[in-house]
Amino acid sequence: MTTQDAGTRKLGRGLAALLQTPVAVAPPAVSVATPLAVETPVDVGIRHVEVDRFVPSPFQARRSFDEQQLRGLADSIRVAGIMQPVVARPVGDRYELVAGERRWRAARLAELKTIPTVVRILSDEEAAEFGLIENVQREDLNAMDRAHALRMMCERFGLTQTQAAEKVGLERATVANLIRLTELEPEIAELIASNGLTSAHGKMLLAMVGGPPRVELAREAARDQWSVRRLESAVKRFGSPRSVAKDALTPPARQAVIVDLERRLSQHLGTKAFISTDASGSKGKITIEFYGIDHFDGLLAKMGLK
Repeated sequence: MTTQDAGTRKLGRGLAALLQTPVAVAPPAVSVATPLAVETPVDVGIRHVEVDRFVPSPFQARRSFDEQQLRGLADSIRVAGIMQPVVARPVGDRYELVAGERRWRAARLAELKTIPTVVRILSDEEAAEFGLIENVQREDLNAMDRAHALRMMCERFGLTQTQAAEKVGLERATVANLIRLTELEPEIAELIASNGLTSAHGKMLLAMVGGPPRVELAREAARDQWSVRRLESAVKRFGSPRSVAKDALTPPARQAVIVDLERRLSQHLGTKAFISTDASGSKGKITIEFYGIDHFDGLLAKMGLK
C-alpha cells in the first residue's frame, strides 16, 4: 500500500496507519507457526499464524462472500501465496480478524497451514473502524453492506454521522445518504446489494412512503433497468409523505409520516430518536438516545442548549 500525496484527501487513517511500516510480499506460508503470547501489551508486527486460530470479526461489514470468487482467490493463493497479510488482534487464545477475512477464507480453501498476519492491540471501535476503512478504500463493499456498517459504527459507539464520516474519510452527506438506505425494505435492500439497483435509486425510493407499493416500484425499476430520472418521475406520481397535511391522514399514512420525522430527527442529531403519539396523533412524546455524558452534551449543543 502506497502513501498518498500530501495534496490528496485521505480515507480516514487507513491501513497505512495500522501497519505503520511497509509490508513485504509474503511467499506461500510453509513455515512453522510462532503464535503470539497474548499477554504482550504492545503491537508486535508481522508473523505467521495458524489458520485455525482465527475467528471472524463481529464488526465485519461484508454480509456475504461470493463462493466462486473465493475459489478463484484460493487458486491464486496456491500459486503465489498470500500477497498481503491479514490484520488481527489477540482475543483470548484466538486471533480476531480485523481486515482480510476473504484472504483467510480463501487460504483455508487452499489448505494453507499458516498465513502472514499483522497482529495489533486494538479497541472494539478501532477494530470496526479499520475493517470498514479497508473495504471503503478498496471499494470492496456493496452499498448496503457499507450502509449497515456505518450505521453500526454510529449506534454501537455513539458516533455522530459527522464523526463517522471523518473516521472513514467520506463526506458527511455521503454517510447520511448511505445510512438512510438501511430504512428500505429488505426486498429493496437485496436489489441494491445485488446491483439490480444503485444507491441513487435507493435514495430516490426513500422519498416515497414505505410499503408494498414502494417494493413493487423498485422491482419494476430493477426488472426494466430504469434510469434514476425515470424512477424519480414514477416516485413523484405517488407523492411525498412530507407534502401530505398531517391532520387529514389515515392511521397507516400518519405512521409513515412519523417514521419519516423520526428519520429526519435522527439524522439531524446523529443518534436514535423515537416519536410516539396517542391514537389521534394530536399529542405524544419524543425519546432521544445518548451513549455517555459527552454524547449527551453534544446533543444538547445541537438543540441549542448549553
